[in-house]
Amino acid sequence: MSRHHRRTLLALLPAGLLAACAGPFGGPPPPRIRIVDLRPLDATLFEQRWEIELGLEEQAGTGLQVDAMTATVEMNGREFGSGRSDRPFLLPALGERRVTLPLRGSALGLVDQLATIGRRGELKWSVEGVILSAGRQIPYHDDGTVFSLRDSLMDSLLPF
Repeated sequence: MSRHHRRTLLALLPAGLLAACAGPFGGPPPPRIRIVDLRPLDATLFEQRWEIELGLEEQAGTGLQVDAMTATVEMNGREFGSGRSDRPFLLPALGERRVTLPLRGSALGLVDQLATIGRRGELKWSVEGVILSAGRQIPYHDDGTVFSLRDSLMDSLLPF
């Protein structure tokens, strides 16, 4: 091996070690999580109870034994409700699963959301939380728009 090759190898060695160490500490990507459904259960003056159905997609190809998970839902930038489930389940490698969690929120939160939808003409959502698996906490986040009256109006006004 020539002196030039040795220098190149020695120069690349730290980068290779760093890359090898980053994998296990960074961990696999979290599952992709989206809201599939949101159903009202009951409401009082101070609290609303909902049932949220989440769609989980495993992206790492390793499968995931979920021991528990939490979820906080925001609508139009304001907290709508939060909940947790301690029912364990298996998310198969590169598979999908639907999970239902109880969600609690303020009754005033719904009134506020209806007023916000009226002013903005859209309903944006986000869901975030933590998946507990084998002592690890895996955070997740996803968001989207359910509808936008502005986009619907623009689509109906444009001839193409």
